[in-house]
Amino acid sequence: MSLPAFLLAFTEPGSNVTPDEFNDWYDNEHVPLRIAVPAFQSWTRWKAIDDKKPTWAATYDLASYDGFLQPPYSTLAETRSERESRILTGVETVERRTYEAYAGNSKFPSPISGKEAQVLEIVSIDIKPEMEEEFQRWYDEDHVPAISTRPGWVRSRRFVLKEWTRGGVEGVKDQTGVPRWLAVHEYTDLEWQKDPKARERVENEWTLRVRKEIMTRREIRFVALHRKWERE
Repeated sequence: MSLPAFLLAFTEPGSNVTPDEFNDWYDNEHVPLRIAVPAFQSWTRWKAIDDKKPTWAATYDLASYDGFLQPPYSTLAETRSERESRILTGVETVERRTYEAYAGNSKFPSPISGKEAQVLEIVSIDIKPEMEEEFQRWYDEDHVPAISTRPGWVRSRRFVLKEWTRGGVEGVKDQTGVPRWLAVHEYTDLEWQKDPKARERVENEWTLRVRKEIMTRREIRFVALHRKWERE
């Protein structure tokens, strides 16, 4: 049985593309072309709220990684409009990452009833390969249970990298690889950041040891909902 997959795209328009044209293209051309693709199951755009770049993110739930590699999605690049081709080569950075669900975490929890994600915490991690078993045990037995007590928590999911690309005027100059593991925590808001107890529950002894002895790289982004689409 195929595992679900996840597509994450980061984009920084830069000075060659105006914000209005960038968002008009993304909202009214780029995303709509993917709504009809059977492999795609959700379409959402986000904007950074952490003062980091890239400023924009897009996330897509995929039925499977294999389905993502097949037409009609795999042939979209062949029929790009002149505007899309110009924007994709003119933006400062465009980074696309494709993931597959971590096999031990493949039965994703549904969002808590009545709650809809307005904010994402996107955590990219590299670890010492020989410590993977403890890393997964820590996530399942300690980290996610602690995070789930935060006010506004909706759900947490975990993925493993399949492929990535980075382009754009500046992006093409930096081909540093992206971390292998991805955790996506969904929230209705970030009010928990004002609660010292919520932070203490996560920053425990086990967590600190994992960060020091198991993780070799950790990158965190916070983004807020810009727009989401539904298939009619």
